[in-house]
Amino acid sequence: MKSSVALIQSTYLETRKPLLQLLKRRLGCSDTAEDVVQEAYLRVIQQNSVDEIVNLPAYLFRIASNLVVDYGRQAVASAQAHHEPLEEDLICPKPLPDKITEAGQELDLLGQSIAELPPQCRRIFLLHKVQHLSHAEIAERLNISPRTVEKHVGKALKILRDRMRTR
Repeated sequence: MKSSVALIQSTYLETRKPLLQLLKRRLGCSDTAEDVVQEAYLRVIQQNSVDEIVNLPAYLFRIASNLVVDYGRQAVASAQAHHEPLEEDLICPKPLPDKITEAGQELDLLGQSIAELPPQCRRIFLLHKVQHLSHAEIAERLNISPRTVEKHVGKALKILRDRMRTR
C-alpha cells in the first residue's frame, strides 16, 4: 500500500502542473480546471490496484478527460432544467458544452499519443516535460549523452505535434 501512495504522490507532483495548464486552456476557467484536477486525483486515490496501471500519467489524463465531458453534461442539464443561458456574465463563466467536449477529446488524444511513443522516447519526454529535468540531468540519470536526450525530446514533440494536427 505504501508503494501505491508513493506512486500516486510522485505522479501528482509530476503531472499536476501540465494537466492543470491544459485544462485551464481548454475549459477557459481556472477554478473549474482546479476542480477537475482535484477530482481526477481523488479518483486515482480511490483505485484499489494503482500498482497495476502501466502508465499512471496517461490514466490520469484519461480520468480528467472523462471528468471534463461529465462536467459539460452537467452544465447542459443544469442550464436546461433552470432555463438559464449557458454563459453568464461571471468572472469565471461556465465553458460551453462544445468546448468541454473538444477539451475531453484533446486530452484523450494527448494521453493516447504519449502512451504510444516509443518507450525510451516516452520516458525521456516525461522526465523533461513532466518532471522538468534538464537534458544533462536526464542524460546522467539514464547514462546516455545529452545530445541523445535532445534528439528524443525533439522526436517526441514532433510525433505529438503531428498526431494532434492530424486527428
